Amino acid sequence: MRLSALAIAAAMIAPQTGTAQQVNGPIIPILVAPAEDTAQVSVTVDRGLRSSKRLRTRALRQARADMQAGQTISTEHLRALANAGDGLAAQRYVRSLMADPATADPSDVAYFSAIAVGTGRIWTLKTMIASMHQLDPKTEPRDRIRKYIRVLYPHAWAGNSLALEALVAFNGEGRLFGPLSDKTRDKILAEARESGDGRTELSLAMGILEHERTKSAPDPKAIAEARGFLELAKASDHLAVRTTAENLLRMIEDV
Repeated sequence: MRLSALAIAAAMIAPQTGTAQQVNGPIIPILVAPAEDTAQVSVTVDRGLRSSKRLRTRALRQARADMQAGQTISTEHLRALANAGDGLAAQRYVRSLMADPATADPSDVAYFSAIAVGTGRIWTLKTMIASMHQLDPKTEPRDRIRKYIRVLYPHAWAGNSLALEALVAFNGEGRLFGPLSDKTRDKILAEARESGDGRTELSLAMGILEHERTKSAPDPKAIAEARGFLELAKASDHLAVRTTAENLLRMIEDV
């Protein structure tokens, strides 16, 4: 089956870009770095903790006052404040976790990053997404997944290129957000047309082809959908995207 050639295609991408993300099995190519301005598009999803009066203990209220005054507070207080909705505390707690990346729990990093990003602290988005790539869809708590969705989708629809890229990576069979709905796919493609670089269409095609490659008999409808995405990517002005799309179309022409 010529879909086995996808392994060669994935290897071919690496020299061109140096980046490829492993997302629950499929290889998602990232062939063009998002424009820095679109990667910084920010949306306030959650107003967060607005008043210390909502905090349940005097110790937490004092800790928040100390933090806002620029003082160092304990990681336990940072975590408690973050859980109460304080975006600044969440951001600082993530930084404390990432002080030793080897021992940091990816689920905690992703979740508390999501709290920070949801309150408008967009600089934590890259850390959030990087940690999400390490999560197991089978074991990640559903309430945390709902939080990721609640934060990422508004950012993607507002034009944040990193968030849009994450939606492509995390939607699909066996992935963190589950199967990609027609409504979400159409919305992703509508947003992708704004950039016109073809990177989203190529990633969608690669995700489909990698999934079909694991089957004994590929689904003709899925292959046709992948071809459609590749045809769109083939029209890209970016050489790496265009060349990869053309090569993949040749590889699957007899499937």
